[in-house]
Amino acid sequence: MNRRFEIYQNDAGERRAVPCGFSVTAALLDWIWALFLNLWLEAAALFVLNAVLVATLYAADSSAMGYVVAQVLQGILIGTQARRLRALSAERHGYAFVCTVPGRSGANAIAKLVQVGGEPLPEWRGRHFFTLPDFIPVSLRRIGAMASLTIKAAFRLRLVLVLLGLLTVAVFVLPSIIIHDGSARGFTQIVLTYSLAAITGILGFTTLWLACGTLASDIEDCQIHVVMSKPIPRWEIWIGKWVGILLLNAALLTFSGFVVFCLLLGRSSQLPKDQQEILRKEVLVARAGARETVPDLRPAIEELVAERLKKGDLTPVDRQLVRKQITEQVKAQAQVVPSGQIRRWVIDLGAGAVDRLRDEPLFLRVKFFSSEYASDGATFAFRWLIGPPESSTRFPIENSLGAESFVEFPIAPNLLDKDGKLVIDLQNWNNLAILFPLEDSMEVLYREGGFALNFARGLGIILCWLALLGSIGLACSSRMSFQVSSFVCLAILLVAFSGGTISSVIEQGGIMGVDHDTGMVEKSNSINRASVVVFSAAKRIIGVAQDFSPVESLSTGRSITWGLLAQAFLQIVLFLGGSFALVGIVVLTRREIALPT
Repeated sequence: MNRRFEIYQNDAGERRAVPCGFSVTAALLDWIWALFLNLWLEAAALFVLNAVLVATLYAADSSAMGYVVAQVLQGILIGTQARRLRALSAERHGYAFVCTVPGRSGANAIAKLVQVGGEPLPEWRGRHFFTLPDFIPVSLRRIGAMASLTIKAAFRLRLVLVLLGLLTVAVFVLPSIIIHDGSARGFTQIVLTYSLAAITGILGFTTLWLACGTLASDIEDCQIHVVMSKPIPRWEIWIGKWVGILLLNAALLTFSGFVVFCLLLGRSSQLPKDQQEILRKEVLVARAGARETVPDLRPAIEELVAERLKKGDLTPVDRQLVRKQITEQVKAQAQVVPSGQIRRWVIDLGAGAVDRLRDEPLFLRVKFFSSEYASDGATFAFRWLIGPPESSTRFPIENSLGAESFVEFPIAPNLLDKDGKLVIDLQNWNNLAILFPLEDSMEVLYREGGFALNFARGLGIILCWLALLGSIGLACSSRMSFQVSSFVCLAILLVAFSGGTISSVIEQGGIMGVDHDTGMVEKSNSINRASVVVFSAAKRIIGVAQDFSPVESLSTGRSITWGLLAQAFLQIVLFLGGSFALVGIVVLTRREIALPT
């Protein structure tokens, strides 16, 4: 397989061939490889970069996987720039560029140049400033060219400069304006949550604007005719523009995310010592959670319903009412802890948890509701016994907690039994019953990894959202003008953020004929039935993207796993984004571009 080689020649007539494309050796050896090329300054810079990377990940208490991922990204960057570094080494040794020659090897390329008398052929005179590896198919190179044109258009329109200014305001100015309460969580809420939310909003709206404008304006200004005169299919034009927008978003998100990460580590030293410890153990960490398996209440419900039906004939409406009442009674018995009574949770943390979590701090995350109205600031007293029931060293806790919101508090380590299960007994010391929901009342939080890699995975999910927005904008602009496609995109976002309205329509059973006394609608109405079907489908589709909340997880120290990132990529980018991409590509392919306007 032929590759491309840049030929350099010195005054003595000696020639040197510099291969174009990606270099695996440079990617693996980085600064050591630069030393072999006698690039002392560049090798020193790469060595310092490695040292800074190790120090940063160590300060962030990150795992070894974080260093591996960072090294892979750094290797990809160096491997793609290997030609430039080799050319720089040749020029420093007195060589000058002659031409670019295709060949099986460097010696073969030099031999071809010698065969023509040292005078390069016309097709050899160009210099490849940006080259892709030779094993990449031609179609992907065309997509890369379209992506490059899209990025150049963004720079030409000064969009990147404007975005950098807005991101600087969001990253530096916004956290300094809002004053936190001095606690670790308040500090994180300001520096991390608000900054990432502002960055996501700025990049999101800019992505829609660029996606709607780049394709629609090319069609309206007839600039796309120049591209379509080349041997490039329309689907490659569409994908190329999407890739260009995605790469631009990835670069800006990486820049702003790195600045936020550095600010978070730098400004955390201003907190009091106790809050710095909380920040290190509870916030700047990747914590996983485990809950008790929700018991299956259906057998008990069906048994009670069957006994009730034996007592007399009931109409279908009465049967539904009886089933609903019995269901609520069974759930109440499982959820309510009466005054003075004890409730036990058994939470399985998995095989090997005893060794994996040895001496690691654990936290309980609790949420409950009181059976009577509690005034603001009211707390409820509990006594906890945590650990194996047969053990004489169970960990006791007596505390007072607020209701109707999640509360976290630490417990002693090494309280799991030999099977990796944590047994929690709670005694209600209050004069009224307390309700603990089956689904999310009790959760055990434990350390799973470092913050740096968790932060990077969170940015990856945000990038998946931006990729979806790019697909939506390009799909709309494939057929509509810039103004109309922008309006349609904003309408889609408005529907996506109207989850409460969609849920209420589904619960009520429709949108027409609401009874103000009961709050219900006439379900026999055809419009109501159709609206429930449409809104249910919309809720499921919206839920595919809204189930991922990286900003909230990062601000509370929750782990964003590789599996969650992969699921976000599959659901948001491939499923939702792919659906919009398919529509956009089909519309653009079937559209008559050259129609007179």
